Amino acid sequence: MFSRARWRLALWFTAVVAVIVVVIGVAVFATARAALFDQVNHDLSVRAERTNQLIAEIRGGRQPRDLFGPAFTTGGYFYALYRDDGALIGSTDNIEANGIVQPTDIQQASSNGARFVDTSSQDGEHLRLYLIPVNRSSSPVLAVGRSTEPERSAVGRLLLILAGGGAGALVLAIVGGFLLAGRALRPIKTAMDKQQEFVADASHELRTPLALIRANAEILKRESEKPVSQNLESVQDIIQETDRLSSLVGQMLMLARADAGQATTQFTQLDVSGLAADAVREMRLLAGDKSISIGFRGNGALPVRGDPNRLRELLTILIDNSIKYSDPGAAVDVSVQPAGEKAVIQVSDNGRGIAHSALPRIFERFYRADKARSRGMGGTGLGLAIAKWIVDSHGGTIAVDSEPGRGTAVTIELPRAAT
Repeated sequence: MFSRARWRLALWFTAVVAVIVVVIGVAVFATARAALFDQVNHDLSVRAERTNQLIAEIRGGRQPRDLFGPAFTTGGYFYALYRDDGALIGSTDNIEANGIVQPTDIQQASSNGARFVDTSSQDGEHLRLYLIPVNRSSSPVLAVGRSTEPERSAVGRLLLILAGGGAGALVLAIVGGFLLAGRALRPIKTAMDKQQEFVADASHELRTPLALIRANAEILKRESEKPVSQNLESVQDIIQETDRLSSLVGQMLMLARADAGQATTQFTQLDVSGLAADAVREMRLLAGDKSISIGFRGNGALPVRGDPNRLRELLTILIDNSIKYSDPGAAVDVSVQPAGEKAVIQVSDNGRGIAHSALPRIFERFYRADKARSRGMGGTGLGLAIAKWIVDSHGGTIAVDSEPGRGTAVTIELPRAAT
């Protein structure tokens, strides 16, 4: 799917570049061609106007054939003088002036004034002539012209350059478009891969408690004649899995709201040290079942701006993880200390630790370094994802340092509030 989308984006990019190249190429070609031939027209008209002495002498009765000397042919220009019926009166020696211009053109120039005419010589050379009446409203008509082959050759070379450059630009556009499309689609592909992984993991997490609930419900159905007291284990399993399912769905909904920017946070100034002390006191009840001690170290009141409910949830997640992944008799330490403009919260334990290869992914949703063990302990794989969102929403940072067999330390830095 992404390969097809990548090619489609590349082709669309190439099509846009092709339109731009064609438009620019046409504009450049037309402008250059017009400039070249406008210069030819200008040169012809200037040379014609500079023949005032010749025109004056012709009007005085001098023979024109004696007037077209070698100086007139410099630069490849030629001159010819015609009667209004198109008959040639005289011309320079560098061209056979008979037949290069139509009598109708001569008559129109004689009647309507000066005009430019494109024609060709007997050997097919392209010429441009400027026809101007010698007298204001009658014959003879003076023709000044030259070959336009240099301009046409330049225009042809320009066309080849533009065509070659355009073709090269299209090849580069296809290659560049393909590479850019791949880069543009990479985040989308990553997001979709993560979405598919999230859906698969969520489905698996939901399937397990639902399957257990159904299995225990079928036991109760098969043994419906028995009193409930004889099936309390199945009832307890249903309640436990329902609680787990409810917690999982609640966490998923909260992350979905966070992704949509709809998760509510109510910021106020609070003492994060006191909040951490309360969380430790509450979590000691859970730690007592595993004979795990939880210590707290604080340095007095430490004000921050935050949502007390979210920060309490953050501390509960981190302390609960330390309890889950520590063996009986282990110790968990919670400390809150000031550090410049930051309030530093650290939750550390001497439990099992996390493999170095797993550390970059521990904040991903549903990721577990040891999936079987995590599910057995009631974990959902969403706790650290929620913890990171809470820290991010408070403008803080969270980092994890862990060594397998030696324990884990989670460090959180939050901006301190002005006192």
